[in-house]
Amino acid sequence: MQFFYVGFTQQANTRLYRFQGVLPTRRPTAIARHVELLLSADLSLWPEFNLHVQDGPALCAQILAAGIGSAETEPGPYASYAITRDDLTAFSSAHSKRISKPGRRKPRPNMRPSASSQLRWPRIS
Repeated sequence: MQFFYVGFTQQANTRLYRFQGVLPTRRPTAIARHVELLLSADLSLWPEFNLHVQDGPALCAQILAAGIGSAETEPGPYASYAITRDDLTAFSSAHSKRISKPGRRKPRPNMRPSASSQLRWPRIS
């Protein structure tokens, strides 16, 4: 099953993410079936897990991929799903591992021109 992010609506402190799941057909001439998926998230929990609002669609996609995966069956409990603390914990730990890796930095070059260079620093009077 493939998932397509459709959008979201917000009601007070709860954000509802809408996805469309497409069940592929065996014959290319047949029309694929579409399943509407709705995931709700309580945004008041997100600062506790150091998550941003922009992480919502990625979190939902991860939940759907883990729960339904490539199965060609009906989504069952994921047709309307409330995101739990366990889901937020799993996503934040995986997300923090990706972010916490320090990037390799090149050594900063010497900013002064070499003695043999024709470039000169301006004199300050």
